[in-house]
Amino acid sequence: MIWTLLISVVWLLFTLAFFIFTTTHFALLFAAGSFLLWLWLVLSVYLVKGKIQCEIITANEIYKNEQMGYQLRVQNTSRLSVTQLQIHLVIEHIFTDRQESHQHKLSIPAKSTEEFSFVLPQKYMGQVTIRINQLTIKDSFTFFRSMQKMDTQSAMLIMPNPYFLKLQRIEQNQHVLQTPGMIPMKKIAGEELAELSVYKPGDSVKQIHWKLSSKVDELFVKQHETLTGDAVMMTLDFTSFTNRVTLYNEFIETFSALLYSYVAGDHEVQLLVDHSTGEQLTIDNERGAANAIKEVLTRSAAHVSMSDEQWKKLRRTYPSCIVLTTNSARSTEYQTIVISDQKEGSVA
Repeated sequence: MIWTLLISVVWLLFTLAFFIFTTTHFALLFAAGSFLLWLWLVLSVYLVKGKIQCEIITANEIYKNEQMGYQLRVQNTSRLSVTQLQIHLVIEHIFTDRQESHQHKLSIPAKSTEEFSFVLPQKYMGQVTIRINQLTIKDSFTFFRSMQKMDTQSAMLIMPNPYFLKLQRIEQNQHVLQTPGMIPMKKIAGEELAELSVYKPGDSVKQIHWKLSSKVDELFVKQHETLTGDAVMMTLDFTSFTNRVTLYNEFIETFSALLYSYVAGDHEVQLLVDHSTGEQLTIDNERGAANAIKEVLTRSAAHVSMSDEQWKKLRRTYPSCIVLTTNSARSTEYQTIVISDQKEGSVA
């Protein structure tokens, strides 16, 4: 606002000075033309203010390997076109509170509605909120500007890609760092989840997964022998987790892969999702696993972080619970999978 007033005053003083000290018809024409141009530029900014509406269009739920983007639908109800519209928006990752500010510069004709597509700058996972907090309208020469506050937002849930783990039964007190054996593969509709491995000489031809093998140009065989259908107790611990999206993504992918793998092995999984209330989910099929992952993705850090007292209570209540944690394991009496960016520990 101050910059706009300053330009207006300087322009007006220069025009008056030129008109006063130059006694020609050109000075008169220059003064009149300058006044009309100045008036047009000012009106093109201030008559449009309040007549711009923005809407954010996002998918409610997508997988991480899908195109991550959003659309902005901008409506100009004014009779004047907007040559420079600057949209200020914030993209926030709900769990980590990580925020990124972005600006989009657009032009909108008069009495029209336009849609613009953009790609998310980060491969986030979890709940993401996109919020528009301000519009800045500028004239053609960017001399004048007006600002319009907004509070428009939209949320999207980004799910982890389905993964499978070649699970061997986790032994008591075994700590696993960055669980190995993941085979990144999208779920195939209508097929039962199974453990997969690359074909080796001696494997039964009957166990070859022909549909998958034809897509990736490599032979995979189904493996069913390692899991036996026992009940499994699982929980998560995000204690000491800070603003680290990469670590968060790794944690969620490992949790998702482990959960799907147990379900594929006919295990019933009891998942403790809130340590303060003791809330649990019973998972025995793919749909239940997907819903459990959504529950974890939309929880706050407080829900899935454990205090020392809660760890002690967990040890007393569920002595064989499998704990996934981003913190160093605080109890050796658990089957614990540690997800960490520190390259320490043993790998099974």
